[in-house]
Amino acid sequence: MENFAYDLYTALNKKTDLRLIKWGGANKYLPVVLPYFFVAACAKLLRGGIDIVHMQDGLLAPLGFVLSRLFRKPFSIVIHGLDITHKNPLYQSVIPYFVRKADIVFCISQATADETMKRGISSKKIKVIPLGITDTGFEPHQEMRRKLHEAYQVAPEAPVLLTVGRLVKRKGVAWFVANVMPELVKKVPHAVYLIAGTGDADNKARIEQEIAKHKLQQNVKMLGRVEDDMMAVLYNGADVFVQPNIVVPGDMEGFGRVLLEASLCELPVVAAGIEGIKDAVSNKNNGMLVDTEDIAGFVREISAFAADPKKARAFGAKSREYTLANYSWSTIASSYVEGLQSLLKNRKR
Repeated sequence: MENFAYDLYTALNKKTDLRLIKWGGANKYLPVVLPYFFVAACAKLLRGGIDIVHMQDGLLAPLGFVLSRLFRKPFSIVIHGLDITHKNPLYQSVIPYFVRKADIVFCISQATADETMKRGISSKKIKVIPLGITDTGFEPHQEMRRKLHEAYQVAPEAPVLLTVGRLVKRKGVAWFVANVMPELVKKVPHAVYLIAGTGDADNKARIEQEIAKHKLQQNVKMLGRVEDDMMAVLYNGADVFVQPNIVVPGDMEGFGRVLLEASLCELPVVAAGIEGIKDAVSNKNNGMLVDTEDIAGFVREISAFAADPKKARAFGAKSREYTLANYSWSTIASSYVEGLQSLLKNRKR
């Protein structure tokens, strides 16, 4: 969400005039930061020249509503996923109410829009615009593969699978290790699955238990937090990117930005076709979608890429072209500007 906010601001600032108020610290300080947001926003609005108040997170909907009413300006908001589905009863009684007061609600995926509408927000207010992606991580595969081999002691001929993200249950990593990897190594014995990311301690422990239970220590490596320079090595040196999400009530995948990052590095994607993933991956264009928890489906698609490296690289190149054409920040920012301009025109009528 932080990367998205920064990239959207950068792209929008090239197309329209913005006044930015930001906070880059931890969420635990929000009770202190919100009064600052309010005072700073009031100061900017009092100076004039502001047409719309925009909030980048569902949690800020009450602030957007108050500013909108005080200064008689329309307000817009972006909904990502968890900021509308968070299960806390108090949260659900407050935040969706104020989101309903927004004049336009940008949702990052159709799945997010569906969850937003379930909470009483009119479909007429909702505009679905996916996340954009910046083309900065692409590097030559062979050189990155050599560095990957050196850093993680991966055999040069071993097909390398990669997952990047927070280790929470919905990501499906524990399920994938327990169900797909034992079947996959029967077909591709030397396959290596690299897991980059940190997160839920209980889920991390379960992944480790599944690795030990199925004797996959030689096939699965948990890398923990990975620095940016090594992330470039992983994205460009791996053979298949895997996103095996499962359904977890109250916790959804709003979009799946890492899938776009992978495809821009010509890394073939195999992902569960659920929730916001379906907005990031167009089946057979910039990835292959399979049903969630479809063991045979994951084994089939991954092993097909592993068995034919030339096919994998060709598909990766096609994926990169598709992602560049459909998810560039210039295209995404233009969609936001169009939505905001439409809002202003409708209010003037």
